[in-house]
Amino acid sequence: MTSLVNMLSATRGRLQYLAYERGSPLAVDKLDLSSYCEALQNIVDALKFVRSKTETERQSERILEVKRRIRSLLFTMEDEVELYGLQHESGGSGSGDIHSRRMQGITKSRAKLDIIHSQLRDAVVEYKREQAPDLLMGFHDIKSIDDIRGASRTREKAERLVSRANYSNDWEHTVGLEKAISRLVEVLVPGDTDAKVVIASICGEGGIGKTTLANKVYNQHQIRSHFECFAWVYVGINWTIRDILVNILDQLLPSRLTKKNKELMMMTMVDVEDVELAQQVHEVLQENVCLIVLDNCCTYEFWDSLRMALPTEEENASRFILTTRERDLADRVGAGFIWDMQNLDPDQSWELGSADRLPNSRRDSVSPELEQNIRSLISSCRGLPLAIVLVASMLRSRTIDMESVKVSLGIINSSRRRPESLSYYSLPLGISSSFLYLGNFPNNSGIQVDKLCQLWTAEGLISAYREDGETTMDLAGRYFDELLVRSLVILHEDEVSDVKLMSCHVHDLIRDFSVSLGEEEGFYEVMESSSNHPRMRSSAQRCAIYLNRYDNLADVCPSANLRSLLILNSDQSGSGQEHTWRQEFFNFNNHRWLRVLDFDKVCFQDGKLPDGVSKLFFLRYLSFRGSYLKDLPSFVGEFLYLETLDLRVRNDCTLTISNVIWKLKLLRHLYFPLAFQTPDHCGMLKLDGLNELETLEGLDTNVCCAEDLIKLTNLRSLAIINCIKNNSSHLSRTLLDIKNFDCYSEERVSFIPSLFSCGVLKSLRMEGHMGKVPEVSTISSSFTEIVLSGSEFERDPMENLEKLPNLRILVLEIEAFVGKNMNCSAPGFPELRCLKLSKLYSLEAWEVAEGAMHQLFTLEISKCRRMEMLPEGLKYISSLRKLKISMMPEQFVGRLHKVDGKGGEDLHKINSNCTIKFGSDDRWL
Repeated sequence: MTSLVNMLSATRGRLQYLAYERGSPLAVDKLDLSSYCEALQNIVDALKFVRSKTETERQSERILEVKRRIRSLLFTMEDEVELYGLQHESGGSGSGDIHSRRMQGITKSRAKLDIIHSQLRDAVVEYKREQAPDLLMGFHDIKSIDDIRGASRTREKAERLVSRANYSNDWEHTVGLEKAISRLVEVLVPGDTDAKVVIASICGEGGIGKTTLANKVYNQHQIRSHFECFAWVYVGINWTIRDILVNILDQLLPSRLTKKNKELMMMTMVDVEDVELAQQVHEVLQENVCLIVLDNCCTYEFWDSLRMALPTEEENASRFILTTRERDLADRVGAGFIWDMQNLDPDQSWELGSADRLPNSRRDSVSPELEQNIRSLISSCRGLPLAIVLVASMLRSRTIDMESVKVSLGIINSSRRRPESLSYYSLPLGISSSFLYLGNFPNNSGIQVDKLCQLWTAEGLISAYREDGETTMDLAGRYFDELLVRSLVILHEDEVSDVKLMSCHVHDLIRDFSVSLGEEEGFYEVMESSSNHPRMRSSAQRCAIYLNRYDNLADVCPSANLRSLLILNSDQSGSGQEHTWRQEFFNFNNHRWLRVLDFDKVCFQDGKLPDGVSKLFFLRYLSFRGSYLKDLPSFVGEFLYLETLDLRVRNDCTLTISNVIWKLKLLRHLYFPLAFQTPDHCGMLKLDGLNELETLEGLDTNVCCAEDLIKLTNLRSLAIINCIKNNSSHLSRTLLDIKNFDCYSEERVSFIPSLFSCGVLKSLRMEGHMGKVPEVSTISSSFTEIVLSGSEFERDPMENLEKLPNLRILVLEIEAFVGKNMNCSAPGFPELRCLKLSKLYSLEAWEVAEGAMHQLFTLEISKCRRMEMLPEGLKYISSLRKLKISMMPEQFVGRLHKVDGKGGEDLHKINSNCTIKFGSDDRWL
């Protein structure tokens, strides 16, 4: 019932948006959609009332069939409204004949909508009859709509979205792991007299904590000091030896390579045979002391294939950690050491999931009787850490009372449901579909949270109801917070609180559950490989295809009523390898109703898009990220419903963009590629009129009209890759216009002061010379993220930046500061969570006062070649958890290593809970 309520609410929200959203170029108000919105809301409220009176949701083939029919009707309703919107837009205004035809179109569309609405009511009544036959038979059996709404709103109040403040990273638990960590470190870093162990295996059932243990060992200080190179590879059931080899090689490439050179090297491997790749891995392993984690190994065949890349035991100083559910596999690979995971005992289970992990405000409310019921709920998890974390996180996210705990116990005991199922069915209304959507993505893949939120929005999974001043992305971010607090997603360990920089993944057991339920309900279909899934088996309206696992898509034949198609790359190496979309693959001529189209690392033959893409007028989300595409056709300007356009093609590809983006009046998120141009190579792309734009990244002011920026009044995130040059002819025109409007005083980069003072911007990323730090009085207090590259500040920028009250992320890189001394005073940077200093080649000394940056979580320092030591003041920052050091001087690194009693002078500056990582891999460089 939860998913059904979500579907109805989403359609209602979409109709409201089309009819009333400010700035919409598609006036569909003539259809009088308010009556349909009201009717849909009545249905939603009635279903919420039914949900509040039933403890569990029934599932049967009949119910699933009705739900699929309702979903199809809702999509058809949206189709009809959006089709009218496009026809109305293209019709223009003028003659009486045109007006007459338009009125006929209104009458025809309303007649179709009336039929759809009638069929929808009948289907919902049938659903309620199957779901709750004893409660009500139809709408009119309920006393009044006001009673329904009162009951449903009472429940909604209790289901308010939680705050990220309730988030606790229980995935990092060490309950019951202390002995295992110590023993594994001993066998991987042996003494002179210890037996040599090349392979250490960790075995146990799913959810018992194998990956958590491996991760803890992987990041131990002794391990990081002993080994030179590190790689973590997820194997899984759909492995290929090529993916494994490329993934290992990508992480073990020499540290002297820059990110750009590494990408170029990896791209040359596209045509390299597997045997040659294996030889390259062999050489790296033989020449370096490496630690490689192979996570979730399912079959022996993968190891048999990998053997060709391994040096002999006598010449091999590298080590391997394998995690597997199969004890026989660990025996067969010849592991020198096997650690068998054990279920937690009752005391350990309570320690991991007890009420002590609840927010302080709730601990006093736990009575002895309630505690006993919570203990019973936790004991039902059989000592499995994953299950305990899910249950504890569910309790943390909601009001805890005797009734709710007993209901949870009853659900588990009566239906033998796993805790992930309990977590799903306890989700607030509106969020369950967002959770199911996670199953689209490959197992253990990194999911960019901003992309996820944009997809949720385009799919209609985000509620139309928002708080004052809240954008759809803000609300989608709160949906993500809800999943995070409930431990249904895992935030990657170096991440902070800004959605644009976050990535996450889903535990394989939780993903399996979401895929199973999503496909059962017809929510989507996931095509993971050609061997077991050669073509679509259902008429689902959403489909995800893992392109790199298909040799031929000609026979896939997606459903004609498809609304969402994700063409994804499950290769986790990060090597940038794309997979070719060949001409014989299916085209898009029969998929005119698509709302979402995502091409992930796809190489288009001849650099052109497949046939039929030009007819996808209803697209809301279109992405070519990591793909090879030479030209963005002008027909994209006809996609008037488009909300997200991601043009971040491969870095070695220069994209030619027609000057049509300004036509996309509903566009909210726009990402330009690293290199782009206009067809005539000298024209400028207009951005004026994009009044809904919230995100603008990759702006090159040599190609885009810089003066249009001040007209983008809804802009919240801006990243500029190329500022105006002082001798640019465009600069003269810009200055002339701006001086006439008396908007700026700067002569070199005219729009910078206004950008820093813009109150609606929260994020600013800019490359290019600025020279002078803006005065603190001119910098907006709204900024939560600032990334500055090549700014060449001569005065210490910290003096002004540390006064920003909401700044959470600060990155200074590539000579952003060219002075010698940097100082952070107290109580500066009160909200800063992440600080990155990179390629500040002149920086020699950095001082941090006690009380400065008191909430800092992540600190990264790289390529500051004159910096001699960490500041003493870091010892006062108890919140610091991640310190990453990359390509720093030997003297600096030595002060963080203690070998044979020497060195380690700076270790006292880092709190005991902080993990220190050394390496050259860096997503910022």
